[in-house]
Amino acid sequence: MAAMNNIKLIKTVDPIKSRRKFLKIQFAGAILASRKLFIKKDIAKKYLCLHKPLSFFLFVVLFTISISGCKVRIFDLQPIIPTIPSPTVYTTPTIVMRQTNPPEPAITNTPPIHLAPTQILQMTAIDILDLVMINGAEGWGIGKIPQGEGKIVVRTSDGGVNWKNVTPYEAIYANVGKDVEISTYFLDANRAWILFWETNQWTPQTGMDVWMTADGGVTWNSSKLPVTGYTIQYFNNAAIGFIDASIGWIFANLGKNQDREYIGLYTTHDGGESWTLRVSSDSINLPSKGGKNGAVFRNALEGWISGSNSRDEPDTFLWQTTDGGNTWTKVNLPKPEGDNIPTDLFSSGAYTCSLTTPKFVDFQYQYAWTKMTCTGGSLEKALSVIYWTYDAGKSWRTMQLPKADGSLEFYGIYQGWYSQLADPGATSDYEILYTSNGGVDWNVISRTAWKSKLHFITPVIGWGIVEYQGRNAMVKTEDGGFTWSQILPMVNP
Repeated sequence: MAAMNNIKLIKTVDPIKSRRKFLKIQFAGAILASRKLFIKKDIAKKYLCLHKPLSFFLFVVLFTISISGCKVRIFDLQPIIPTIPSPTVYTTPTIVMRQTNPPEPAITNTPPIHLAPTQILQMTAIDILDLVMINGAEGWGIGKIPQGEGKIVVRTSDGGVNWKNVTPYEAIYANVGKDVEISTYFLDANRAWILFWETNQWTPQTGMDVWMTADGGVTWNSSKLPVTGYTIQYFNNAAIGFIDASIGWIFANLGKNQDREYIGLYTTHDGGESWTLRVSSDSINLPSKGGKNGAVFRNALEGWISGSNSRDEPDTFLWQTTDGGNTWTKVNLPKPEGDNIPTDLFSSGAYTCSLTTPKFVDFQYQYAWTKMTCTGGSLEKALSVIYWTYDAGKSWRTMQLPKADGSLEFYGIYQGWYSQLADPGATSDYEILYTSNGGVDWNVISRTAWKSKLHFITPVIGWGIVEYQGRNAMVKTEDGGFTWSQILPMVNP
């Protein structure tokens, strides 16, 4: 929601004319521009040694350069656009992964982070792992220095090219030698909250520190999150949320036992200065059966917790509170409609359906969507549908998604994007689909080599955190997702 502040339309972009034709790549001793690769002869051999997964073609090109020093024309990084039904689909350029000596192996999963106070002494390349842009220039992110230790909180003022480390140093030093993860919420250009938690330890009885800033990360204050008063305290997968500078919540998983999952839910009405426990492992106001994925509030009283049903309790897991989290009632969602949806989806215990945390898209907190994915029973493969509410949760309507596995993003109630795996035999591994009617219809607008998590601040301006060859990269669009250009982010001391 905060990313929609201070938005105004500057101009209408023609996606055909504004298409970027070339990708500029720069590394030590080499520049690719206007389809030509220039490289210092004395580093060509070194580059070949460091970058093992080069194609045979590029190997020959660089070897030729190393012995001759000549300029070599190479293939266009953005291939010819394939002819498909309207809207025209563009193939995006291949992502360039930056490496430093020695090369870092590709990361194929997310191991626990060993946090250490890594000091940044000079401008350094950084991998942005998560991103929230407030406007076209200002934004926040979670980043990691390649070959460095730990995740850091960073802030940009130029659209994501240059970043500054704003992680509170007190939090870093307090977690030296521990395996920790980080949860953040960025409300606007100035206000943010941070929570660190250990991934392999029981929650400390002294409580946990919640860090907050009101000046863009220049200064930070902390408050204690109380963790006493309930039995299971394996605090994990925490998430922070705020609807304004005062009202917020923290959701955390406390542990699982067969088909039961216990959670902790805290709320604050003073911007995080103090926290009140609403749900714990000992609570009877929310059923322990079923998985829990997250919580969201639309004001100080009304909120929802979403999750997945247990096999002996068919239907969906969505519970609502109207008293700030003290009591909860089940929300009965309508059975989805669409192709190949089983008639017994919500009546048979053979299916497991999981709901993402509802996400509001307007300032009045009336319009929200959630994605449901179901498996099991008579389903040959997983299916996903969107649930929309246009009246703050009083009623819901559904639309089926093209494929179950994908990353969904909406700007408002009409424009949306869906990054999914392409069909076998397609010209690229992934594709981005677009809807202009809230998910009723979808069209492919871009074919990519990477899986992406998208974030839009207007109908045409957006960013993506993409997964490519086991690493993270950052891209941007200025034409609604038709074309994408890569950003090579740097972090300053």
